[in-house]
Amino acid sequence: MGPTEAKLTKIAQAEDTFNLLEHIAWTDVVKPKLLHKKEALGKQLVDHLLGLPLPDGVTKEMIAGQIYGINEIIAIFELILTSGERAYKELNSKGIHVQG
Repeated sequence: MGPTEAKLTKIAQAEDTFNLLEHIAWTDVVKPKLLHKKEALGKQLVDHLLGLPLPDGVTKEMIAGQIYGINEIIAIFELILTSGERAYKELNSKGIHVQG
């Protein structure tokens, strides 16, 4: 497989990933749920810092870790989507359409 074929394969795989993420409704379902959870955790952390108790067995470090994890998940998925969108545009500009 030559460099051009390898690049096209990589682009096609990125497009497939982009399509998969769109299929699971990243923008409309998954990301909003993650953002809602992050907001709730942030509120819980602020409330704790203002004197309210945390639920049993939960520490502020655990909450901060969950917020960090949500941020990481969002960043990874957004990177994949951005790469997939670029790949899709590059394929289309070359007149190549991948069917899944």
